[in-house]
Amino acid sequence: MSVSQRFPLLKGSYEFLCRHIVKILIALLCLGLSIGLIGSYHLSMKLVESQAQQYASISLNTLNKARILYSDNVTSQLKAVEGVTVTPEYHGIAGAIPNPATFSIELSEQLSDRSQGTLFRLYSDYPFPNRQATGGPQDRFEQDALKHLRRNPTGSFHRKEKLNEHVTFRYAEAVRMKPSCVECHNTIASSPKTDWKVGDVRGILTITQPLDNVLLIAQQGLSGIYAVMLISSALAILGITLVMGRFRLMNVELEKKVEERTAELNRLANLDGLTQIANRRHFDQTLEQEWRRALRNNHPIALLLCDVDCFKQYNDTYGHQAGDDCLRAVAQILQNSAKRAGEVVARYGGEEFAVILPSANSDNAVSVANLIRKRLSAFQLPHETSPVDKYVTISIGIAAVLPSMSQTSAKLIRAADTALYEAKEQGRDRHVLWNERSGNVGKNSMQTQL
Repeated sequence: MSVSQRFPLLKGSYEFLCRHIVKILIALLCLGLSIGLIGSYHLSMKLVESQAQQYASISLNTLNKARILYSDNVTSQLKAVEGVTVTPEYHGIAGAIPNPATFSIELSEQLSDRSQGTLFRLYSDYPFPNRQATGGPQDRFEQDALKHLRRNPTGSFHRKEKLNEHVTFRYAEAVRMKPSCVECHNTIASSPKTDWKVGDVRGILTITQPLDNVLLIAQQGLSGIYAVMLISSALAILGITLVMGRFRLMNVELEKKVEERTAELNRLANLDGLTQIANRRHFDQTLEQEWRRALRNNHPIALLLCDVDCFKQYNDTYGHQAGDDCLRAVAQILQNSAKRAGEVVARYGGEEFAVILPSANSDNAVSVANLIRKRLSAFQLPHETSPVDKYVTISIGIAAVLPSMSQTSAKLIRAADTALYEAKEQGRDRHVLWNERSGNVGKNSMQTQL
């Protein structure tokens, strides 16, 4: 059992693919293009986000370094200097300097550019009294960042948001308590919380940066990529269409050649190689077909069996090559004498020929036989050793019947063969008609002087 028989669904799928190969290829190309476009967009957005995250991380790291540097190298040394006070409310106090947290807050405000949408913020859920209004989380992002970084103080928190009709990237990191920070925050009078420990999350440092310009640049780049991909896809579709069109044309040409070659092979299979008329195989097929048609339409059918007289002597006298030429000449005369539609001339075997005459009665058949003998006589092909005539002659047996269900085409062949035998017995160079009613050859046996 073949694969197609075992898996009919697989065979059906394969045939469907073959029938719709161009549509499927174009669909796959469009699918690939869509995936490519979507992939390019997401990759571009990832790159924008990655760049924004990298910039934010560097910026916050710079702020943290500045705060730590200020705490370690400024406040820690100036605390021991008489007259210097480190406090968040330093603005109205002579000789006071800001504590590190206040320094970071005010530095963030100085670095922020609200006109461009860039904003640095340091906030906490325990803001000093002078910053109660602005020191705590101001929106959902800052609340979420605070919750997340309290659980993951060494990590980061970020997301894209739309603020004031602008797409922004917001990034946050935790500010953790160092030993010097714990001492300050737990002892300063205005501190809202005095039980800080090293490592606690004191606050959150965030940066909000606009992405509009970066996205515009990315979209311009994507537009170029999309244009290239669309043009490439259009060219690919055009190429596929041209190639498949060429394949179809080649297939049509190949099918035409196959049909021509098949027709030629069929013709050769039904052709006698020597005489170039129908062979015995084609005769048998045609006679059976015409017999059934005559039976179906209630029409008569006639058959002529012809035999070249004394052909062995002709071969012995002139040689086999001349004998072949003789058979070809006789075949051509027969072919030219039976030209009505459906009439078939065939080489029956050796020097014997047959002529099938559809829808022909005995009179029609006799007329064709007379024409054959007349044309062969006019051809005057010499036959010096023939006891019949000095030229090549032919004997013809004729049978014409109206087919019935009780008969077969074999009966017609036997009748024509019986008539041919009688023509030879009567001296050759004549035609004899088989009588259907008596089952014998009739009185209409003729050797017409031509």
